[in-house]
Amino acid sequence: MHRNAFDLIRHLAALSVLVSHHYALSGLDSPGLGGSHNLGALAVLAFFSISGYLITLSFCRSASFSNYLLKRVARLFPALIGCSLLMVYVAAPLLSERGMSRLLDGSALLDFLRISAMGQANLPDVTVGFIFPDSFNGSLWTLKIEFACYLAVAALLSLTRGPLLPLGAALLLAGLSGYLGRFGEGVWAAKLTTYLSVASAFFLGSFFAFRQAWLARPEVLVSMIVVGIALLGGTLGSAWSLPVGSLAMCLITLGVGLLFTDRLIAGRFDVSYGIYLYAFPVQQVVINRSGLGFYPGMALTALLVLVLAALSWHLLECPALRMAHRRAARSVVAPVGGQME
Repeated sequence: MHRNAFDLIRHLAALSVLVSHHYALSGLDSPGLGGSHNLGALAVLAFFSISGYLITLSFCRSASFSNYLLKRVARLFPALIGCSLLMVYVAAPLLSERGMSRLLDGSALLDFLRISAMGQANLPDVTVGFIFPDSFNGSLWTLKIEFACYLAVAALLSLTRGPLLPLGAALLLAGLSGYLGRFGEGVWAAKLTTYLSVASAFFLGSFFAFRQAWLARPEVLVSMIVVGIALLGGTLGSAWSLPVGSLAMCLITLGVGLLFTDRLIAGRFDVSYGIYLYAFPVQQVVINRSGLGFYPGMALTALLVLVLAALSWHLLECPALRMAHRRAARSVVAPVGGQME
């Protein structure tokens, strides 16, 4: 049994993103702490914080970079490709006025390849007339940042395996995020501010992977939670709310995740990624095409997404991860513990 609550936190975070997006895609303000700290944004920071911690442990326990990369690819891409396939070849022909003809001119293949390679899920003939027409699946932006963090942490730890470089990266990224948030202009400055802030949470999580002696002490974990809450609340409304809040969410997430033990999920399954992948497109359809009210629509969305996420886990994610871990185990000297990452 895993001696943490990371599985439970990830599932709660995925459902929080679903709830937050249901407001946004309905044209309403998302609940949260205000400003950039809506419920979905806080949940994404929790994801990145846990990922930074666990991925660093995975890298340190991998026999080679190729083994590490194989596990990372197996975690992200099979489920993403499956989601892309359903969006482009099933949902799009049913929702677009072009119908099945959109599959015949080559654009569908380009859409499928772009989305499967972590590109934008822009399907304008599908989302025309939607409350939010900019993307059929706006959640996918985090995946390219996540994968870039996988590569970056491997590069840093290949130089020297220790806490200093991840900590330096976390502080540098947070500082750049704060600078851009205050002085940057335009759409790309806003995007980079967000990208840098979530990456800073990842690298702070990576730093704590090298501080197991600290994390074994409950008083340290409680202190992390208290300091995190103080930083998060103390910077709300300020220019440094996003970068400081990102680091604060890492402290809170890791503190809570390591202070408590999850006995509900405890490694038995992980449909959090599937929930995250499928929630946005299902919500787009339910909100704009079903005619249901806000809360019935949210309930139907949650039900459909849980079914799709379970299928994704059992048919794609779990088999791919098992295959990757079996191949990696052939060259691993010591067994790898922890969550299936």
